[in-house]
Amino acid sequence: MTKGRNHLLDLMRGIAAVLVCAGHLRNATMVDLGSAKSPGLADTVLYALTSLGHQSVMVFFVLSGYLVGGSVLTAGPRFSWRNYAQARLSRLWTVLLPCLALTWAIDQTIVNLAPQVLSGAYAALWHSAPQPNHYDASLSTLLGNLVFLQTIKVPVFGSNGPLWSLANEFWYYVLFPLMLMAFAGRKTGTTVLQRGAAAVLMMGLGLLLPAELLCGYAIWLMGVVAFVIPRMHTPTFGQSTNPDRWLQPAMATLAFLAALGFSKWATPKSWPLPWGDFVLGTGVAYFVYHCAPLASARPWPRWMRSAVERLSDMSFSLYLSHFPLVMLIGTTAYLDERLQPSLAAWTVMLGWLAALLLAGHVVWWLCERHTSTVRRMMAWPMSAQRGIRHPPSS
Repeated sequence: MTKGRNHLLDLMRGIAAVLVCAGHLRNATMVDLGSAKSPGLADTVLYALTSLGHQSVMVFFVLSGYLVGGSVLTAGPRFSWRNYAQARLSRLWTVLLPCLALTWAIDQTIVNLAPQVLSGAYAALWHSAPQPNHYDASLSTLLGNLVFLQTIKVPVFGSNGPLWSLANEFWYYVLFPLMLMAFAGRKTGTTVLQRGAAAVLMMGLGLLLPAELLCGYAIWLMGVVAFVIPRMHTPTFGQSTNPDRWLQPAMATLAFLAALGFSKWATPKSWPLPWGDFVLGTGVAYFVYHCAPLASARPWPRWMRSAVERLSDMSFSLYLSHFPLVMLIGTTAYLDERLQPSLAAWTVMLGWLAALLLAGHVVWWLCERHTSTVRRMMAWPMSAQRGIRHPPSS
């Protein structure tokens, strides 16, 4: 399970998931910084850290491009749409289906306790609650979310707002192999007809998909670039005992932090395109390009590897399961009485965050860790049709 893993990427993915979760939780449990009474420096720093949810999703996109796009490039002529679809869909559906059921169950509880939460009364106060007249838990919306049409043809299902990014991810998974077939078809061993069909499908999707989603695809592709460049030109850092080998990774870290700050606090609101996200994507890709090879070349302590791997493994389960639970926490404990920042308030929030992490781990343990089994189950009917026999399962 550990072989071939890059623990820096694992750490980035795990921290990004925790920051998304912490941001939603803080919105539901504590007053905004502008409404805080005499906040201290530590409070300001903690508010800043728990306001990086959107930026964390951009980090997810870059890492996804690096890992998933990199796997497509690595496959080369051996790329198989069938195997690729099985891998991607088993990964997504194994967690998505139970989290949709969890969302529905929690929403039914919220309806009985405080229906105004789902009708949009707390959208402005919590920043993340369902918007007025936008809540939808109908069967058609459920089916649309199952095939990743949320924000395209249907809204997100129920109160689970973070599902928007899952549609983005799915269509990036579709667009990239099509783009590769259309523009690098000879190297992938495809025919002229296949390359033409891929180009037509890619252009059709480009016309049908929302502009915001396509902007995110540009950020996703930055992760692909970070994967490709080291394989075209091997970086020289880390190969020498000279202290200067740390200069480029240090500069990449500073560039990443500067891009993060620009994306969050310095992007002019008058700019028509999400240039802050583009700058952040560039900074993350630059950081990954310089630091990921260095991290893989230096072994981490065993206890640190274990903790980082576990947090990374459950990050997807945490991301999909946390928001309905945050809504339930806010509904049952806070509503109009959110906490003022203090040591006690931050301690309470940390306790809630630990509970959400535990819940995410439970979802991982019950569902996501069985992804490989689900993938084999999806592959079996196709193999049976081709006459391939599998040994009977015990």
